[in-house]
Amino acid sequence: MLVSICMPTYNGERYIAEAIQSALDQTYEDFELLVSDDCSTDLTAEIVHEFARRDKRIVYWRNESRLGLFPNYNECMTQCKGDLIKPFAQDDLLSPKAVELMVSAYKNNNVALVCCGKTILNDSPVSFSEVVETVLPPGLSTGRAVIEQSLKSYRNLIGEPVTVLFDAKRVGKGFSENYYSLGDLEFWFRILQKSDAYYLPEELVTFRQHPESTTFKKLEDMTWVLDFFRLGKEYSSYLERLGISEEEFFVGFLERAGELIDRLVTSSELNVKNLGGFKEVAFYSMRRAAQLAAKARAYDALVNSTSWRITAPLRYIKTRIENNAQFDRKL
Repeated sequence: MLVSICMPTYNGERYIAEAIQSALDQTYEDFELLVSDDCSTDLTAEIVHEFARRDKRIVYWRNESRLGLFPNYNECMTQCKGDLIKPFAQDDLLSPKAVELMVSAYKNNNVALVCCGKTILNDSPVSFSEVVETVLPPGLSTGRAVIEQSLKSYRNLIGEPVTVLFDAKRVGKGFSENYYSLGDLEFWFRILQKSDAYYLPEELVTFRQHPESTTFKKLEDMTWVLDFFRLGKEYSSYLERLGISEEEFFVGFLERAGELIDRLVTSSELNVKNLGGFKEVAFYSMRRAAQLAAKARAYDALVNSTSWRITAPLRYIKTRIENNAQFDRKL
């Protein structure tokens, strides 16, 4: 069963050699590695050509003009010959048995998509664990359950492209170009609307974090806020089954996003000095919403605590004494 490993690239000279080598080191050897170069201006082409000279499974081409990440992924998938597609990235890594184990899970469980655990390699001052954490239960999950739980938790429970392998017949239109940064999650949703997923908890891939990565840039430019709103509208039927209105979904997301922003700002890992207009408004609004929500939760926890109930008589007596003292002073 041929696997097409799709690697869109742009100015990837820093990490791409290590990424390609990890693909070539796979114990599963029936694959093609497609490298779609989005008009790199560095040494990416020279590095890939050297690997291709030594291994004919590598297919390289250069786009005529810049496409952008998701359109470049789609361009790469149009050239695939495989039965299965394994998205990859120029700065990520595959463990030697990644493809073998994911193909085996696909064959043995009659699913359309397989995803796996990951190791995070942090070359960045910012930790994205709150954004990219995968928490699906091990084994088989229905597509509906994955979509609903992802929406309910405001998380990409499936994972980034490097964590996924899927049936080539499910490509459809590929990654939606209407999304800024959540095009992968929306694509997984479409694949899973009429099929199931299988999660391998083993950390079979490495997701690299660094300031030049798309994940880092999208976190800073706030476009992921718009993406979640769009996702909620497009998949509102799933929210309805969960008993969640669109407004509740949006408000919940703003609180969740604000918590992340507040944590990053408090730890000096993120700032908004270059933001303006909507982005700046969204930044401060979500951060403040999260702070107010945290205070509300702390108050609710206090008034519902055992210690608060036990000390209620004392507070009552204290209030009466203070009121009587004020009355006496007026007299």
